[in-house]
Amino acid sequence: MSQPALPDDILHLLCEELANQEQFDTLFNCACASRALAVPALTHLYRSHHQAPVRGGGDDLYGLPAATKLLTIQRWSILWRSIIASSLDATLFPYCRYIKSLDFRDLGYLLDDDQFRIKVSKQFFSGPLKQFEKLELGTTIKGKKFTRLKTADIIDAIGEVVTQHTPTLEVISGELHPGALVRWTPRLPRLHSLELWDGKPLEDELVHASIYEHCPQFRSLMIYTWLSVDNDHKFAKFLASMRPNTLQVLHDISDIKAAAETFFALNHHGKSLEDLRLCVSNDSLPHISLLQGCTALKTLRIQDTHGTVDLEATEHDVFLETIAWLRKCENLQRLSFSKLQSGAAIITPVLIEENIKLHSLEIDTYTLKDHKALHQALVHQQSSLRDLLLSGDTDGM
Repeated sequence: MSQPALPDDILHLLCEELANQEQFDTLFNCACASRALAVPALTHLYRSHHQAPVRGGGDDLYGLPAATKLLTIQRWSILWRSIIASSLDATLFPYCRYIKSLDFRDLGYLLDDDQFRIKVSKQFFSGPLKQFEKLELGTTIKGKKFTRLKTADIIDAIGEVVTQHTPTLEVISGELHPGALVRWTPRLPRLHSLELWDGKPLEDELVHASIYEHCPQFRSLMIYTWLSVDNDHKFAKFLASMRPNTLQVLHDISDIKAAAETFFALNHHGKSLEDLRLCVSNDSLPHISLLQGCTALKTLRIQDTHGTVDLEATEHDVFLETIAWLRKCENLQRLSFSKLQSGAAIITPVLIEENIKLHSLEIDTYTLKDHKALHQALVHQQSSLRDLLLSGDTDGM
């Protein structure tokens, strides 16, 4: 008599562990091995698809033989085609129902790849996916007409369909049309993270209301740029519209013109905000001490895009208030100041605070001979500090 199959929950646990170890080939083989393994294997394969090495074209495509590069791009396109087709009920299994992350940046990179456009796009936009092939006419310098894919419109159309079939979706990444989040968020009760190329979609007050009403777990925001005007006021308004003390992570990757209003609004999440990474400028740095209510921080990175304002010399009150704020952040574990002229002077009294135990510290843009006190204060962190990067002017050492 044949042995009974393992219970489904055990199979799911085994496949979950394979996904955690990023054993994608093994999961694929499991899906092909038996009917009993197919669903748990495919569930965890697509649940972790955003970590698959095939994304982004896999390894560096430069220098690969043409045939190998083309094969890599074909595999990349098959991943996306299977997700999209499943939302149209055109696949054996509903792959899109398993996914937790939709990275439209990756899809955009695929659509913009020359090899994809020349040799793969026809197959990609065939059958049920033909409806997503959106083209526009262009003209070369010499007056020759050509057609090209309208990447932004394609992504919006795909997102409109796919998000109707992703009940477990938690993360959306990429460049979105301004109205996309208004349409999509009512379908995404588990959404907790947005990684936006442009913060412009957050200007719409309908987005504020929709996230508040439909996405109670929303807690993480990353913005790469914000190509608009009066960003500080608009961003502050969005932060204030969220449930109090729900935002846990905020990263801005470039100077998005967040300043006094944004910093003050972040106090609305002072008890929840744990990971804050800001790019500041000459205009916003003098307002940095307005963050003084954000005392639950575990990670803080401040990058000064200009690196010319010395708070200690020119804004001494702000300098002292910033020190007082950081000394209250007893959970602080990772601290990084980049191009911040007064960074070394700010961190020195924080290092000797008894209740602060740093795991990682990064300081640059300082003159080593003028900050002997900083190097001495590091002794107070020797029991906890694991990563240390000091970079500065060594003249006179």
